[in-house]
Amino acid sequence: MRAVMVNEPGGPEVMRIAADLPLPEPKPNEVRIRVAYAGLNFFDVLQRSGRYLRKPKYPTVLGGEISGIVDQAGDSVNHLSPGQPVCALTGSSGGYAEYAVAEADAVIPLPHAMPLKLAAAYPLQVLTAWGVLNVSAKAHHPGEWVLVHAAAGGVGTILCQLARDAGNLVIATAGTDEKCAHAKKHGAQWAINYKTEAWPQRVREITGGHGVDIICDSVGKETQTGNMRAIANFGRVVIFGYASGEPKYDMNVLWGRSAGITTYGLYHHVLHETITKRSIRETLPRVINGELKLPVGGIYPLEQVAQAHEALEGRQTIGKLLLEIDGNLRSERRQ
Repeated sequence: MRAVMVNEPGGPEVMRIAADLPLPEPKPNEVRIRVAYAGLNFFDVLQRSGRYLRKPKYPTVLGGEISGIVDQAGDSVNHLSPGQPVCALTGSSGGYAEYAVAEADAVIPLPHAMPLKLAAAYPLQVLTAWGVLNVSAKAHHPGEWVLVHAAAGGVGTILCQLARDAGNLVIATAGTDEKCAHAKKHGAQWAINYKTEAWPQRVREITGGHGVDIICDSVGKETQTGNMRAIANFGRVVIFGYASGEPKYDMNVLWGRSAGITTYGLYHHVLHETITKRSIRETLPRVINGELKLPVGGIYPLEQVAQAHEALEGRQTIGKLLLEIDGNLRSERRQ
């Protein structure tokens, strides 16, 4: 099979397409999936460059999010069968390939009518956004002020919609006017271009001096100082990524606001059966019926994976990016 391999950490140039890898064999609790699309995520960039918290063993196949068709189910898997359309989380590797394996508990069965392109944009983005708000931020009080950084990205787009739909007041930050317009189209009531405005001051103005109760931050180091200027007393900052580097918060500043810092990781989410089932139950039907929008900003063929990483790393993208492995897979299955 073909797959995107990385033999050592580095820039986009270290990725190569291997053409003759053996098919991965599923363990008893795993499923092998023939891949239609792989999700492109910033943690793939961190994996490729050697900056991810969980260091991979090189050589490795990148990619942790896929959609496709079940090819083979392990001996202990009874609820999934060959030919079934699914999306899945493959952990932190293995997704940029024609075939990938995933633990059965991380595989989500799909209705046959759901396009696999849309399905590939679902699991990491939507479950992360749901978990950031409902598990880590505990956004259970309608009317709170919620600030979403990187609001035009895949997760940010979903965060804006979920926070708005829960009755919160949503402020977005993004780096271009086009991205700000995207955020407002998808749930934010206010959007701030952080390159042209002093966003912490603007947040204070929008909130009438109160500040924001919740900050959803995947940027990290570049936003930490501004976050402390924008946070309300007793507010909470949820760190679920660090695209600009790991943040280092000053406890004295936190005490000065009685504010809290917490984190979120999808790998813990999927280990918790109750949380996982609830998050899927509350979001997948809304995606299927079109109520929750998952805009795809770009689809790259496997051969252009380096260009895709450059666009993602350079913050040139809006919405979700996908890597097309076999875009005709659904129609082939129906024949």
